[in-house]
Amino acid sequence: MEDRPDVGASAVERAAWAGAEAVGRAMELTGGGTKPVIAGGARPSDRKEAIEAIREDYDENYFVSGAGKMRAYDDQCEFADPFASFRGVERFKRNVSNLGGLMRDVDLKITSFEETKDGLQTEWKFSCVLDLPWRPLLAASGGTTHTLNDDHLVVRHYERWDVEPGKVLKALLRPASKIPENQAEVFMASLTSGDVIGALGASAGVLLTVSAPIWVTSALLRAVTHTEATGLESAFGGLFVLACAGQIAKFLRGIGIS
Repeated sequence: MEDRPDVGASAVERAAWAGAEAVGRAMELTGGGTKPVIAGGARPSDRKEAIEAIREDYDENYFVSGAGKMRAYDDQCEFADPFASFRGVERFKRNVSNLGGLMRDVDLKITSFEETKDGLQTEWKFSCVLDLPWRPLLAASGGTTHTLNDDHLVVRHYERWDVEPGKVLKALLRPASKIPENQAEVFMASLTSGDVIGALGASAGVLLTVSAPIWVTSALLRAVTHTEATGLESAFGGLFVLACAGQIAKFLRGIGIS
């Protein structure tokens, strides 16, 4: 079965989900991800044992860490959330294991664990700081619906987030810390607050480091070979000018002029 996006998610939100999965996959291939724990263990013989097996998975924070045997899950279980839907326990475990490697200060609380006619309904609160340069906070409450078949296996796992997906994405652009502790945090805090000068100043050092060597080298080669400027040289020249403007803006703000 092909990926099926949730009807409530926009194209941008679906693209963000796909990008997150791609980042996680890249981390795994480069050795930066967390190796998933392979599903296994005896299948439940009845509904009671299935519910208990799911509880054991929650005790392992399985949908954050990728740990847990998930022995009550059908191998081709459908996993869905506000962003997308796909099938396969191995893919699920790989995704959460890789992305879970980016999570720090994880706090997961199960607030409700109720058996239903079709299976199990849980409610939870979750928060963590993502290990990105600007350290954004991911926080939400929601619930998970586990649908069981006649063999007492979970065939559909739907995560409901009690927050608009767009708000989650916006939160990922803001640093968790109220007081920025590095230039990446200064840049993202400035950017999300509309402080163009602050964002420019915070990015000036990186822009200068990247653009200056390439622009100067290209200009020297052009002078020696008597050729016209290329589009690449013009682009890095623009970045160089932007970096210089950022450094000036940062200096003027530092002495209280801007």
